[in-house]
Amino acid sequence: MRRFFLLQIPDSEVFQLPEEESKHIVRVLRHENGDRFLLLNGLGLIVTAEIVDAHPKKCQVKVISREVKNRSGNGFHLAIAPTKNLDRMEWMVEKIVEIGASKLTFLNCERSERVQLKLDRLQRVAISAMKQAQHDFLLEMEELQNFSDFVADNPNGGLAHCMEGAKKSVNELNYPFRILIGPEGDFSESELKWALKHGYEAVHLGESRLRTETAGIVACVLALNS
Repeated sequence: MRRFFLLQIPDSEVFQLPEEESKHIVRVLRHENGDRFLLLNGLGLIVTAEIVDAHPKKCQVKVISREVKNRSGNGFHLAIAPTKNLDRMEWMVEKIVEIGASKLTFLNCERSERVQLKLDRLQRVAISAMKQAQHDFLLEMEELQNFSDFVADNPNGGLAHCMEGAKKSVNELNYPFRILIGPEGDFSESELKWALKHGYEAVHLGESRLRTETAGIVACVLALNS
């Protein structure tokens, strides 16, 4: 059954879909009266709906059933300094959603090349990937945050960096559900010390030196399989 994203799903048993979704469902996909599909709000609500009026701009549906799901476990939280090239972040978002990340926070670090970030495009990528992967929950995405403030407010986790020193593998971490990835110039020594002070542990992601966006994907895979 096809899946469509609708953040605000009405409580009524019969309701009208937004014009954009109506056009996509009726004109593009050519659904007709009586066809059924799933509506998801990305927060665990799954509605089975049936078309009662296949209008290309004001498609009317009736609710067949509603189901509410809860996230299982802690999930995985990636906190990463965005790259200067936004296309690389879009690719990363698509992949970590497919893999199953729960939360993404963007960090403003001392050596960050991008200090402003609009989430609109990234949100659209995340929604598309959620539907493609047939996940029930949308990736929670947070605005750009100061590194020091984020670490102080969210203690414990892993921090991947390129400096010399002892590092654990992800499956050895006490808190593998959150990993920090720095900018292309890496974290500064003061940032590393600040993170260690707040319960973070230095971690490696393998033998290769990875691009920022690749490191985010690898961290997600390792954490969710640890």
